Formats: sequence, structure tokens, C-alpha cells
Amino acid sequence: MNAAAHTDDLSEEQLRTRRVRFELIFASLWLAFGLFVLPALVFWVGGALLGPYGVGADEPGAGLSTFYVDFFGDLADASGRAWGLALGPLLLMYLLRAIFIGMKADQVERTPLDDDEPPRPPRRAPVKKEPKRPAGRPVRVEPRMGND
Repeated sequence: MNAAAHTDDLSEEQLRTRRVRFELIFASLWLAFGLFVLPALVFWVGGALLGPYGVGADEPGAGLSTFYVDFFGDLADASGRAWGLALGPLLLMYLLRAIFIGMKADQVERTPLDDDEPPRPPRRAPVKKEPKRPAGRPVRVEPRMGND
């Protein structure tokens, strides 16, 4: 069933409330992803490519908790990089939605079935037949790459 089929009997107020609820949940999920999941991914990828986080001349590498403390400290200090990381997924999703705002999915044409008519069997893809090799031609042999 389509969700749009159930919206026919709803009032404008109920439709607006559902839309606002959806937008709040949508924004909250992407903001949570930007605040909690994406920094952990940055920490993991940075550790794999650049080495441990927070390594100084005489101190060992810091862990994920230190990275989160520094990240949320940068958010409190209004660092543009930290806010870009936190709001990036949300802004990217809203940008993609804005690009495709007027597009609708193509309607699928459905042919009605008669009650007496049994459903047609599904169509099968044609079987591909490989060409036969001539009888006198040998099978391809790859060259050897060893020292022996």
C-alpha cells in the first residue's frame, strides 16, 4: 500500500503536523550523525592515514574520548571546521532535497486483471549461447611467469 492513500481523509492541520514531525525527525537524525558518528569516522580514518591522534614530542597518542572532548570544545569556541563537520551531513541532505524538489517518480502503468484470467507467468531472460570454437584451434594458454 502507498502511504499517500491514507492521507485522503486527513485534514490540513493533521497533514501539516505530520510534515513538521517528519522534518524534525529527519533533521535530528542527520544532526546526530554529524555530532556523534562522523567525528568517530574522522578519528578512525585520521588514525589510519596520519597516525595516532594527539601525539606530541613526549606524549603517547590520545584516544577517541580526547578527540570528542576537543571536538565539542571547538564547537563551544565556534570553530568553523567543527561546525562544518557537525552540520555537514544535514546541509548536504537538504541541498540534495532542494535539487530534486520538483521531481516526481514516474507512474507505473498497471493493467487490470480479470477475475477469470490467471496471472501470466514471469518473463525469462533469453539464454546466452557461447560461440563454439573451431575444432583445429587450441585453447588459449597463458605464458608462464616463473623462473623454472
